[in-house]
Amino acid sequence: MSLERFGFTATQSKVYLALLEMSPASGYALARGTGLARANVYGALEVLATRGAVARLPGRPARFAATEPGALLSRLEREAKSDLRLLGRQLAAVARAGVVAVTPAVEALGSTASVLERVASCATGAESELVAVVGPWVSDIYADLATTEGRRWARVLSLGVPAPAGALVRPVSEGDLRAYWGGFPVAAVADRRRAVCAVLEGGGGAGAGRAASGIATEHPVLVRFLRHLLRRELAAPAR
Repeated sequence: MSLERFGFTATQSKVYLALLEMSPASGYALARGTGLARANVYGALEVLATRGAVARLPGRPARFAATEPGALLSRLEREAKSDLRLLGRQLAAVARAGVVAVTPAVEALGSTASVLERVASCATGAESELVAVVGPWVSDIYADLATTEGRRWARVLSLGVPAPAGALVRPVSEGDLRAYWGGFPVAAVADRRRAVCAVLEGGGGAGAGRAASGIATEHPVLVRFLRHLLRRELAAPAR
């Protein structure tokens, strides 16, 4: 029994199923009950709350209650129908136009300045969801990436310190970054509509003058794919 087929991660699914049995419960109690790290449990609870699967109860310490399964199923059904209607309109547009693409072309980004501009635009323009993976190499836009009380739906992972306010931190050495990425990665997805993904060259410090290789896109397939990868990375345990 799992919610992963409906866009939830394995961690979020495990937390929701545990909360069905323990509701209401604190994040600490859920961490003990599931064997998950508390940071991962609280991260999962934030996403579940955004999607209407759990509710945060008033008072301290914070406790959470699982949404009744029937209500959650109805919500997921409405989301699925909405996505299918959108897909139907897009496919119909393709058929009418006789072309393959109905979305804007992918924009190539060749400088750190252009990457920072697109990531900052995603961060400041997001209204319901922001997922991002960054590092000290984009500290020039940390103010735009800060997760505050009014942006509980924003989830940011920093691969080093300093990090944006409220971000999860998972330090990765410069050598490992260069070996795996060939540089310094940054990616962001806003409201399931816009995405930026790039690798910056040069040193690990901030600075907009360096070269970069990346893309900015609103293509629904690319956006969903990048969002899936970022959410998996955010849900992964600390290494």
